[in-house]
Amino acid sequence: MAGITVSTEPTAEPLSLQEVKEYLRVDDATDERVVQPMIVAARQFAENHMNRAIMQQTITLYVDTAMDTENPLWEGMRTAPDINYYKNYVVLPKGPVQSVTSVKTYDDSDTATTMAASKYYVDTAREPSRVVLRTGETFPTALRVANAIEVIYVAGYTNAYTVPEPIRLGMLQHIAYMYEHRGDMYEAQGAPTLMKNLYAPYVVHGGMGSSNLMAVG
Repeated sequence: MAGITVSTEPTAEPLSLQEVKEYLRVDDATDERVVQPMIVAARQFAENHMNRAIMQQTITLYVDTAMDTENPLWEGMRTAPDINYYKNYVVLPKGPVQSVTSVKTYDDSDTATTMAASKYYVDTAREPSRVVLRTGETFPTALRVANAIEVIYVAGYTNAYTVPEPIRLGMLQHIAYMYEHRGDMYEAQGAPTLMKNLYAPYVVHGGMGSSNLMAVG
């Protein structure tokens, strides 16, 4: 299993308060304290829905083990010798990845060892991105039973102007929905479909995008 936390939150939002007020046609400052939390909530919803970091943030990813613990189901009979799959990369589940700060491993006494950056390559050509070991490199084997590998990395768009417009528009749709239905605990029926359609091309899916270490032959 793996765990992921945001260790440094974004310092800015993809939408300014003024942008949102203009979209909502709010002319005065009366509702500013109502609208500001909605911007944060809409951004966090979008990040969770798309499995994507919108504004730059520092993420800490923990992976339990480099051993293959999730072999796919094999149907039928095996007529060849079992193949031992070795893991040589860690998938970084939230992108877009800007940089990898460190890769550490922990032994059973909780002693951390930082891997030299020369031992791995950060593959940002695909999404989700991944940390790939260089030729001849391997992960240590005598590691603790949980959270044995730690990757700290920076993800998110560089500023509000580089966030794709469909994401920004989806957030505006979401904020407008929350604003119009504030206090409607029973009448409101979830987020608008248009918003999710705008997010759809940017969703980072699972499968090979799992945060677990994946196998290569």
